[in-house]
Amino acid sequence: MATLEQIADLYAGGNRFFKRVVGACLSAAWDIVNEDAGAENHANRLIWAEDVLSGVANAETRAKRIFGLVLSNATIQSSGDASTDNDIQFVVNSFINTVADGS
Repeated sequence: MATLEQIADLYAGGNRFFKRVVGACLSAAWDIVNEDAGAENHANRLIWAEDVLSGVANAETRAKRIFGLVLSNATIQSSGDASTDNDIQFVVNSFINTVADGS
């Protein structure tokens, strides 16, 4: 398990890690744009996705909102910067409905 200091370091100093979360948000947004309109929470998810895809600043803003949630995952905390892209993508995807409802 990660120490509190390790979690804080990842949160505060993880520029590379943050960029990977932005990339995961972009990937999720592309998937949402192409998903079936009958998917759960699609309308809110689509608003979130279109905002992410509308420019770098928006993608980073949306990623900042999900970043803390991503860091709440024990696997991410333990692996830190060594987290796999698959793990980061999985955790981002798991929080899309949460952040999309607050769009």
